[in-house]
Amino acid sequence: MRIFITGANGFIGSNICRHFRARGWDVHGLVRKSSDLHNLTGVDVALRFGDLQDRDSFAIPEDTDYIVHAASITSDLADDETCRKNILLLTVNLAGKLLDMPRPPKRLVYISTALTLGFGASDISESHPGTPADFLPYTRYKIASEKFLTTQWKERGLPVVILRPADVFGPYDRTSSARILRECERGVPLIAGRGNHRFGYCYSGNLCQAVELALRKEGIEGRAYSVTNGELPTWREFFTGFQRALGRTQRVYVPVWLAFAAAGGMAIVRKFRPRYKPTLTYYRIKRITTETTYDISRTVADLGYVPDDRTDRQIGEIVAWYLQEKKDGFIK
Repeated sequence: MRIFITGANGFIGSNICRHFRARGWDVHGLVRKSSDLHNLTGVDVALRFGDLQDRDSFAIPEDTDYIVHAASITSDLADDETCRKNILLLTVNLAGKLLDMPRPPKRLVYISTALTLGFGASDISESHPGTPADFLPYTRYKIASEKFLTTQWKERGLPVVILRPADVFGPYDRTSSARILRECERGVPLIAGRGNHRFGYCYSGNLCQAVELALRKEGIEGRAYSVTNGELPTWREFFTGFQRALGRTQRVYVPVWLAFAAAGGMAIVRKFRPRYKPTLTYYRIKRITTETTYDISRTVADLGYVPDDRTDRQIGEIVAWYLQEKKDGFIK
């Protein structure tokens, strides 16, 4: 099987590359010439250089069976134009390229986000949406990309399946996981309030499983599926797992009102210093102090998805990766 993965050097893309190489697939990965390829060290991937913002700069290998579109900015701080260029434009250009191929691929899997369904509720689904998260440009352009791809399926037969992972954590995550673990080592309190709300934790290995199932399953074109673990931890359980693995104990618990006050102060600083990246925002505090879970029953029923719920082992793998990266000097 020949598979073409966009954003192959990123957190999710590199995990997907590893997943399919381990199963003997012929893996081709699209990366920019300026990309940091460290996440792909030791992975036998045929690299294709190009930029999805420029449709003429990249080519899809002939006889490609499957496409996974994982390239995307992932940020709740990015502005509207940045998200348009790095989410919607990438998707439009890739779809155009696929539709012009003499022999189109059997399936395109698009990695979206569960935030397109909202947050702040239990068992969120299309029929039971949560609080809209379209105040984030990131979410708005993921929604726009989903609508665009669905239209291409209906009008031009683009064989797309959309996956909506929730909060993805795993090895090679230099953004969320590395930042949280770094703060943990510094003794920064991770838990705000009681931390007793569950969240849509999705281990990277489970997302990879869902990707393979979505590629292989027949007759599901045009559909979208949420992806999380089956048994979901609370924020306290999750953060405590990190702390325990690093030999840390949180002795001071931050009241929710104080966390919101700190986020408000950082928002004021950012207003005057746009390049400042706050560690706390109103949205982030809201997320860790409210319940947000997603209904994956259709994912299980349609795809045969069986999530691995060994959270302690998964946390151990994330921490082991982080400590090795620190030892090798890749994380300061």
